Amino acid sequence: MARRSRTPQLRLARSLLLLRGFVLLLGLLPLGGCALMPRELNLTPLWFHRLADDGSLLECDFLWPIVHYEQTAAGGDDFRIRPLYRRVTEPEGDAPGENIGEGTAVEHQFLVPFGRVRSDAGETSHRLFPFWSWRAHQNEVGERDVDWYFLFPIFWGGHSADERENYFAVLPFYADIPNFLTWDRFQAILFPLFLRLDKEGHRHFMALWPFIGWSSCAENGHQRFHFYPFYGHDIDPGRYDRRFLLWPFLAWSTENEDSDAAVRSYWFWPFCAWRTGRTVGGWSVLWPFFSHAWKRDHFTTLHLFWPLFRYYWNRAEDNVSLWWLWPFFGRTKSDDQDSWTALWPLIWWRHYDDPDGSTDQQWVLPLFWHIRIDGYDGNSEDHTKIWPLWHRTVYTDAAGDPVMGESSLLSPLPVRGSSARGIAETYGFLWEIAVARQRAPDDHALDVLGRVYTSRERAGSTTASVPFLFNYERDAKGRRTLRLFQFLPIPLGGGDDDAEAAQ
Repeated sequence: MARRSRTPQLRLARSLLLLRGFVLLLGLLPLGGCALMPRELNLTPLWFHRLADDGSLLECDFLWPIVHYEQTAAGGDDFRIRPLYRRVTEPEGDAPGENIGEGTAVEHQFLVPFGRVRSDAGETSHRLFPFWSWRAHQNEVGERDVDWYFLFPIFWGGHSADERENYFAVLPFYADIPNFLTWDRFQAILFPLFLRLDKEGHRHFMALWPFIGWSSCAENGHQRFHFYPFYGHDIDPGRYDRRFLLWPFLAWSTENEDSDAAVRSYWFWPFCAWRTGRTVGGWSVLWPFFSHAWKRDHFTTLHLFWPLFRYYWNRAEDNVSLWWLWPFFGRTKSDDQDSWTALWPLIWWRHYDDPDGSTDQQWVLPLFWHIRIDGYDGNSEDHTKIWPLWHRTVYTDAAGDPVMGESSLLSPLPVRGSSARGIAETYGFLWEIAVARQRAPDDHALDVLGRVYTSRERAGSTTASVPFLFNYERDAKGRRTLRLFQFLPIPLGGGDDDAEAAQ
């Protein structure tokens, strides 16, 4: 499989090498006796190319915005035929343009965001939503695991090398799927006529879902039956007993029967309900408008004129406490977060910690977003958007120095990061007036209206151009050249040559 999938990748890599070789050949043609073909040639929309100091191809456009190529910061390739196709490679140790290595990630995108094919050292996947999806990876015990669907959500299937996960489904006729939603196993025949659901040793059966259900459990004589809306019970002897009549109007239960703190509950919906126990209690009137429930030193929740006012505290959830006077103001605080809202859902201020770092967010929807993520390794991400006019994203290292980022005018996408993968690269030409990119600490670029004006500073050298009128070059030694009409060179001096002449 891997050998077959690499064939078109190698062919495309060879095509890009031929394209780069053609540009380099043009660069060797003499012009005016001593000048060479410009490193940056801007004949947009017909043609554009930009070369590095060593002659390698950095960027190229043909019939802008349709065909585009650029070298990635990691030395891979990014090739696009907009808006239909994009191919990105990220080599691990390979030089730009060399054959794709076994450990290299290769991704093909079709009709973004619907189609995607990706292959790397640990996983191979492809999809064209909603028609097809296929994914092969290593499961938690290191065995090969395959999952797929066809004509979502009709055909599902998968298998693993250790035979622990083999399943197939043709919904609504038949399904046998492990680890589906919250269930250990989900089986259905002529859904919703019959279901079998397994979870943690319990086996539940349902007919005419969700109206009729019964259970067969692995331990303790657990009994479960319901026939909505007439009658139902859920009984685990010695632990709890739950029943209802004419759901949701009448229900009662006894919990914690195996302890000295049994809890009894009664429900007469929507008029009243109450709960009593040695350490717990609760009541409701005209549910959900008025209710209060608590467990001593564990949690409490209170609703008054719901949803206008709510208070909640739970020690088990990192001592979370929240209250709101909806929609005017709300406040949440716990061991790992601190946030408030105003005029919900328009204004949000939030700080929280997770295993990777801390995050601060400020939102005035839909006009203003600010997100800052500070990793425990010292790296950070800072994203600001004034929607739909502008956005700026900056990544910094542990020393606080910018290493990567971008800004754009306009910026209408309502998503960012992995949720926006490939969208701006494929369709951004439709709305981007000006885009600034930092691909690496010493690599800065600006593009206005595609290539109406473009510039890039990389490794101490600079190129800039306006289509057909001029281009400008400054090499790493400071030598500057202005080319009228893209070809006629006017040396501007600078660098080592000027220093030697002055001596």
